[in-house]
Amino acid sequence: MGGSSLLPLFIMIVPLLIFMFWSSRSQQKKQEKILSSLAKGDRIIMQGGLVGKFVEMNERIAKIEVAPGVKIDVLRSGILGKDSPETQAAAEKK
Repeated sequence: MGGSSLLPLFIMIVPLLIFMFWSSRSQQKKQEKILSSLAKGDRIIMQGGLVGKFVEMNERIAKIEVAPGVKIDVLRSGILGKDSPETQAAAEKK
C-alpha cells in the first residue's frame, strides 16, 4: 500500500530531473559554441561586468586586455560572449 502512494510522486519527479539535465547540457553546449567562436581582438563581456579585448585562451584560462598594456587572466567560464551593438543597446536600456 505504501509503494502505490509514492508512484505519483515518482512520475512527477523523473520528468523534472530529465528536463534539468537537458537544460544544463544545452547551456553548456551554447557556452562552448560562444567560446569557440572567439577570435583574437574580439571585444568581449565578462560575468563581472568587465569589457575587454580577447587575447588568447587555453583549456582553463583566458587572457583579456582590459586597458592598453593591462592583461588579466580569467576563467573561461567567466566569459559571457562578444560585445556587440545588440548587447550594448540592451545594457543601455537597463
